[in-house]
Amino acid sequence: MATRNGKIILVLALVLFLAGVGPVLGQATKIFSGKISEIATGTELNINKRDTFYIVRLDEYINVQFRLTPEDAVRYGLIEKAGPTAVVTPKMSKGIGWKVKLTCDPKYIGDLKTPTYRVMSLVKLAD
Repeated sequence: MATRNGKIILVLALVLFLAGVGPVLGQATKIFSGKISEIATGTELNINKRDTFYIVRLDEYINVQFRLTPEDAVRYGLIEKAGPTAVVTPKMSKGIGWKVKLTCDPKYIGDLKTPTYRVMSLVKLAD
């Protein structure tokens, strides 16, 4: 009888564990779709380090920023390669107005009202 109760408790504990971990494991990425309204550059300063990145905003998510590396922004065709410039000129930003699907890391930085997500993949959708 004790072995049977032990097995039931073990199965219930496993079910509860999987119920709690399942949603976390299922959120390996976060998807956003919309029309690109802005492309800008940003700089992050750390001790002995300076990183430049690109910020994309979508019309549908006004308060959310999406961050890309310069290499990714060029690879996806969002901007023309123009060297280490701090300003994205209209001639450089080809992606304004594109309808896109962004696959992002689900962990954001910043606060909940204005989160910043790291873009892992960008797909241009048909208009």
